[in-house]
Amino acid sequence: MKILRILTLLLLSFSVIARMSADELLQVADKFRSPYQYAQLDIRIDDFKNGTIKKSRNYKVYHQDGQSLVDVLDGADKGNRVLLSNKGMYVAPKRSSRAVRITPIQRLLGQASYGDLAGLKFSKNYTPSIIEEKDDVTVLELIAKKSSATYHKIILSITNDNQRPVDAKAYLVSGKLYKQMQYDVEGELLKTITYKGKNKNKKTIMTFISVKDKKIPKRLLTSRGMRNAIR
Repeated sequence: MKILRILTLLLLSFSVIARMSADELLQVADKFRSPYQYAQLDIRIDDFKNGTIKKSRNYKVYHQDGQSLVDVLDGADKGNRVLLSNKGMYVAPKRSSRAVRITPIQRLLGQASYGDLAGLKFSKNYTPSIIEEKDDVTVLELIAKKSSATYHKIILSITNDNQRPVDAKAYLVSGKLYKQMQYDVEGELLKTITYKGKNKNKKTIMTFISVKDKKIPKRLLTSRGMRNAIR
């Protein structure tokens, strides 16, 4: 009876997967990062070396319609703002009215890049396809829709039962493996993402402390208006 039950559950999982396209699977997986169209997230990033935290930073991220505005809450860059808009990525230093253009792959802290923090939804910037189906996971290949995406290609594994993200590998245009990501989900929300590069003694953990529904004015999602007050 136990074996029959397991087989039945597997068949049900595969039937659900079979009815969903790669785009639909990725959109469901994205909801574990944030279930809201307009969201405010409190995020902490801890950088580790040999199991010891070397540096920690806290951020408040406002995400909507595939765009993000980030407040840096502590550290040397406290007061800075980061914008990921449809026109590119910018940093506005706390003591300057001018925004400086940057690339999403530029390192933010440890193994985490600016794009890792601000680019919360893969479905906005990547075209997915199913490349492998296993007993418990489906593997998606994500190809960047435009050169401004953080990575050229991502290989993402999601569970068959609820499309929860499990792990991912990020690749550069050259085809070189750049970093690996491990996802930890609690309930229906992503709790942490662990980033690892070549050095096995180093890792960076992004923790999602809280997420809530919040919309900000569109004028803040521009390089000229990104320093305006958030109410």
